Amino acid sequence: MNAILKNNRGWRILRRVLITLAILATLVALIYTEENWRGKRAWERCRQQLEAQGAIFDWNTRIPPPVPDEQNIFKAPKMTAWFVGRGETDLSKRLANPKTSSVGNATNAIQTKADARDYLAWSDQFSPDFEMIRTALKRPYARIDCDYSRPMTVLAPNFFTVRIVVQTLAQRTRCFLLLDEPDKALQELTSMHDFCRILEGAPSVKPITLVAAMINVAVTGLYADTIADGLRMHAWREPQLAALEQQLGEIHLETFIAETFVDEPMFTLQTLETSSRPQLVKLFTGNSKETVFLLKYAPEGWLYQFMVFHAQLNKKFSTGFDAADQTVSPREIDDAGRLLQDHIAHVSPYNFLASWVTPNLVKALQRFALNQTSANEAAVACALERYHLAHGEYPEMLDALTPQFIEKLPHDIIGGQPLHYRRTNDGKFLLYSIGWNETDDNGKDSGSDLTQISTQGDWVWKD
Repeated sequence: MNAILKNNRGWRILRRVLITLAILATLVALIYTEENWRGKRAWERCRQQLEAQGAIFDWNTRIPPPVPDEQNIFKAPKMTAWFVGRGETDLSKRLANPKTSSVGNATNAIQTKADARDYLAWSDQFSPDFEMIRTALKRPYARIDCDYSRPMTVLAPNFFTVRIVVQTLAQRTRCFLLLDEPDKALQELTSMHDFCRILEGAPSVKPITLVAAMINVAVTGLYADTIADGLRMHAWREPQLAALEQQLGEIHLETFIAETFVDEPMFTLQTLETSSRPQLVKLFTGNSKETVFLLKYAPEGWLYQFMVFHAQLNKKFSTGFDAADQTVSPREIDDAGRLLQDHIAHVSPYNFLASWVTPNLVKALQRFALNQTSANEAAVACALERYHLAHGEYPEMLDALTPQFIEKLPHDIIGGQPLHYRRTNDGKFLLYSIGWNETDDNGKDSGSDLTQISTQGDWVWKD
């Protein structure tokens, strides 16, 4: 009898446990169903609202059209092997040299004519490689050969090789300037200018990842800094100055940054919406255990809720950037940056991917604004030097440069007003942008350069 009672009691306990588990499973299923419905509904409404404002979410519109192989830079010999993908390449390893990496630093390793001759003697061994690159750049299109059907399979330019190639060209330019050979210096700089075509995705200029756009921005910064190097040496002559001024006038980084505001969020949104959970876990390998766990088991609706935030944040950033007017509003961009930081700081199941997926657009846009400003100021500085060569002094006002020495004066992309200029008592000039704080600090240099950006002070051309 006792055995029967114990057996019945055991069954009752087991039944209660099973019923409790069934209730919990039902509750979890209901929660998942509710979260999935709410998340997907929120994303659909967000998408409709943003599309009504002109946003594009159809990935197929970002797929570049095919181009003939014989017209594609990346189909030329070695171009894909050297300039597509990640990590070091055969070319980047061979070009490695401490003197090369010192370019743009306050203590450039090349200071004397002897240094210049030594570096040129060493780097001349790569002339066949650079000639191969120049020949490839004569082709009109730059379409990386990869699978564009999904963002995860799109390949990006190789940062390592691009960086060391342009650094080598910049150092060779410096060498020829030190040796008073400005024509040869111009040839190296022209190669550096043309090299950016690898990053620009002609003819469609899409898709442009933020990585590719920022490599282009970095190359432009070094290009403008190298021109400034020659101006400080007073090594450029009228023919080179005119050619450089024309090249600088062709630099419009805003075109590629604008494209990233379309493409970069689509990379994220399309990946989150179409990838399986195992694919997402693999993509985020190396993140915290909590992130990986949530990627495996979180409701799908949480991913949709994050997509809502990501798309709205991108829209917020884009309002601080006007490609058509070539202007940037630091105030609006900083506001968007604070919104992102507040979102990351606020613990929520909807933002567990925020710190991993959302790029630092504040820093990216600051660097874009500074380097485009450097290019604009370099164009004006070339025109000023041409005026000085013709008249023996700098003009009282920049308007005196047009149209003989520059066709059109670039404006300050911070706010859209004219760049600030005045002659100084020592026979030189002061040229500057009001900088990220949007305040005229009367030419007080912020100290921003290729390695750092200050949000205080003006962005001053260093002549």
